[in-house]
Amino acid sequence: MEVATDQLAAVELEDKIISPDRSAGLEQIFACLKSKDDTQRFVGLTLLMRYLEGIQGDYDLILKCWNAIPGSFLTRLLRANIVNDKEDIRSKEEAQIKFELGVTVLHTFISLLPTQQLQDLLIAGQQTGENRGSWNMRIDALIVEKPTSPATISIEMIQTLLSLATTSAGARLLYDNTSTPDCWVSLLQQAPQQPMILDIISRMFVDVSLASHKATDIPIQEILHRLDVLLCALMKNTYQDSSTIRVLFDWFSRLFEPLSLLAAVNVDPHPEGLGWLKPLIDLMQKHGTKHYNFDRVLQNSIVILARFLLHQYPQFRVIFFDPSRKSGQLPYCYIFSTTLLIDIRATLPSLPEVSKTSTYSETSNRLAASYDLVFAHLDYILQTEDDDDNIVTTSLPFDLILKLRDDIAEAIRFTIECLYDRYNAMSESSKTRDLLIMSQDPLVISQIGALGFWLHEDDTASADDAIEVTLRLYACETNIAPLCMNMLEGMCRQRKDLVQKALELVEDLSSVDEKTRNVLERAVESLADYYDTGQREAEDEDEDEDTDDDDGDDDGVYD
Repeated sequence: MEVATDQLAAVELEDKIISPDRSAGLEQIFACLKSKDDTQRFVGLTLLMRYLEGIQGDYDLILKCWNAIPGSFLTRLLRANIVNDKEDIRSKEEAQIKFELGVTVLHTFISLLPTQQLQDLLIAGQQTGENRGSWNMRIDALIVEKPTSPATISIEMIQTLLSLATTSAGARLLYDNTSTPDCWVSLLQQAPQQPMILDIISRMFVDVSLASHKATDIPIQEILHRLDVLLCALMKNTYQDSSTIRVLFDWFSRLFEPLSLLAAVNVDPHPEGLGWLKPLIDLMQKHGTKHYNFDRVLQNSIVILARFLLHQYPQFRVIFFDPSRKSGQLPYCYIFSTTLLIDIRATLPSLPEVSKTSTYSETSNRLAASYDLVFAHLDYILQTEDDDDNIVTTSLPFDLILKLRDDIAEAIRFTIECLYDRYNAMSESSKTRDLLIMSQDPLVISQIGALGFWLHEDDTASADDAIEVTLRLYACETNIAPLCMNMLEGMCRQRKDLVQKALELVEDLSSVDEKTRNVLERAVESLADYYDTGQREAEDEDEDEDTDDDDGDDDGVYD
């Protein structure tokens, strides 16, 4: 097929299409498409694209035009670059022209059809194995195409794939093509410049995963494995500017949120799995410490993603908090936790004003994630300190631990003041509503958890204010009451002084009514019983250890 001849023939027929009798022109286009001659078909497709420029909303006509296109011819156009094995320039140029027409045809029709009509079209086109194979080959041609096409064609390719991914049938077709992940490398290499590619992957895997979770036609482990492979290829790209990095982090968060149920299956992945996690952490730590203090949007993205990965993947904790990973002389994890604590201390005093704005939800989620990450880091330090085998390789230097402890203690002071201010700011008329809002605030939930952890681990910390504000919140009997009691139990488990402190505080609370006082007295009695139970268990453990030691000594005598 000579492309130059096709283009001349197209010019000769153009006048007929733009004449008043458009139906006559359309019939001539259909006649060209029915021809066995590829030149006539090429002309027909070229003119059909011009004809469709004036069509909007007439879906019956659009489908009539689509059904008039020879499917095998469209597939051959899209695969022209793949099958062309000639090295001369003319052959390559002609193959590229054919490919670009094929992309334009596919993009035009998919853009004109609403999602449901596109879904129906894809399902109808897969009734036979031959048609399904044609769609697989068309998608494969779009995926493997090298980024050498004009910008408009590249965008049309990506938009076409994204539109397909929005339908369940299209998502499944795309997923089928991930069986050969090497084909995706060319497309994934364009992700830093074309963020829509990220959405293609997320929509494809989310749709297929949720559908599989209901129908169980694809093993979940297979889905996660294919996702791992594509994410590994994605993380081999170079990401430089903060806006591109922010898009990547946001995308990871959006990807994992609906996949959290499925990802939980992968807590003990196969050896080659999660190869993307370490490069992602490298990027988070490098740019998190570089841009953290002046790019608040990037800050939000990093913190939210870090918290999700912390809860979802045990491997994240080990890599992210590893003190041997350094920026200059300081470990990344220390810098990161320090900057989180700075953000907490800087933001909490202005929270009453922020709570009245539309940005409060974002601020609350960021600070809640910051508390979770800081105290996960502290828990990691305490665990590695208790592990004599790992203390040399996994522990922070002692001077940094002391500095971090002081920073946390200061943040705890701000936290208690923040909870007090919010509680005291409630008016009697709106107290019920305000308490309900407060009890559902992720920041408050994280703050109470942080208080409990800190006062349980640090036996030198002053607990008066923390216990009082927690008791007051507990007495409100909202859905955070169990969380408050868990916190108090955690604090009092090993510290008799805190039980006594709680009892004294209840007796001194003159501003509470009789009902609230009764609730608090029962709570403190429960704490005292909890402490006594803990002490008895500890004594029993000591007795068991003494018995074991005695048995060992006896064995030694007989030896």
